Amino acid sequence: MKAHGLNPRIRKSPYFKSTLKYGATEFHPYNGMWMPVGYDTPINEYWNTIQRAGLWDVGVQRCVQISGPEAEKFMSMLTPRNISNIKVGQCRYIVMTNQEGGVLNDPVMMRMAEDKFWLSTADSDMYLWTKGVACYSGHDVDIDTPAVYPLQIQGPRSHLIVASLFGDEVLDLKYYDWMKAEINGINVIISRTGYSSEVGFEIYILGYERGDELYEAIMRAGKPFELAPGSPNRIRRIEGGVLDYGSDILVDNNPLELGMDRLIDFDKADFIGKAALEKIRDEGIRRKMVGVFMDGEIFQKNNEHRWTVFDHSKKVGEVTSAVYSPRLERNIGFALLDIAHDKIGTKLVVETPEGRRNLSVTSLPFIDPEKKIPRQSLRN
Repeated sequence: MKAHGLNPRIRKSPYFKSTLKYGATEFHPYNGMWMPVGYDTPINEYWNTIQRAGLWDVGVQRCVQISGPEAEKFMSMLTPRNISNIKVGQCRYIVMTNQEGGVLNDPVMMRMAEDKFWLSTADSDMYLWTKGVACYSGHDVDIDTPAVYPLQIQGPRSHLIVASLFGDEVLDLKYYDWMKAEINGINVIISRTGYSSEVGFEIYILGYERGDELYEAIMRAGKPFELAPGSPNRIRRIEGGVLDYGSDILVDNNPLELGMDRLIDFDKADFIGKAALEKIRDEGIRRKMVGVFMDGEIFQKNNEHRWTVFDHSKKVGEVTSAVYSPRLERNIGFALLDIAHDKIGTKLVVETPEGRRNLSVTSLPFIDPEKKIPRQSLRN
């Protein structure tokens, strides 16, 4: 980056200058934008996330807006999840599937008005997909990408920081709800969502120009609470059973084998991929995403590609994500395994860059299976 500069084809977030100021050392392309990472070691950022709070530039979560008289009907066609009971001011985690039942994206859907939805997307081009579907579906909708860019504040002190900036009203915000707010003339949307399995918020700035100003205001407010800049922490997301699109979820995966049954309503009217998912359900899944423990020396870094899993000499799956958990003091990860090997306690072998290691199947998530941490009351 220092010698050649960043490629101008990839956009910079509104917070780019601030991320450099506060120590970002790497930038990864994501949804056509640079995502800053590498402020500190992953383990230091992990402890900060679970003990204090971290500020993450996730402006890369490109928002797609669906609006118009038939916005709800169109949005319902795009996802297997039932959205008919979602009110303005609420969010939902959803999957979007293609005609084969493959997962195209797993965004957070936000109902902004009766006739308007936002999709805060993972790393795949859902603007082109929704635009293309709208061209042929016949629905009266408009598809756009509004100039909104989220930051995340995640960790047990996050609510104290957000309340000090925007007022105590945020303490009444329920898990997966959103509200409007403003600071120094900067308009934002605040949602009680995030990528950490901790208490956390996403703050969507409306517009591009004042991003660094917002970032600095948050850092000042967070100083008494030991807020530190960082990036989405891989260790904590794996502990929490949070799958990553592009790492753990690919387009040839269906939500049933990923354990996302709760996100499918087979009783709703037709949606893209319904017939394919009904067939998969009726015939039974052939693979399943599971948690795994791996023995041996602690992993010094995450896996850079999928690792093959064997039952003796037979390939039976792949480890999609792997890290060392300092809290559990074990190597943990996700594996997509043939269904015959998905039972808890199953013993297998995984091929890593350092050689073969023993692997055992366990349940997901590794910590807080009922999500009590992110759902907790903020007025304790």
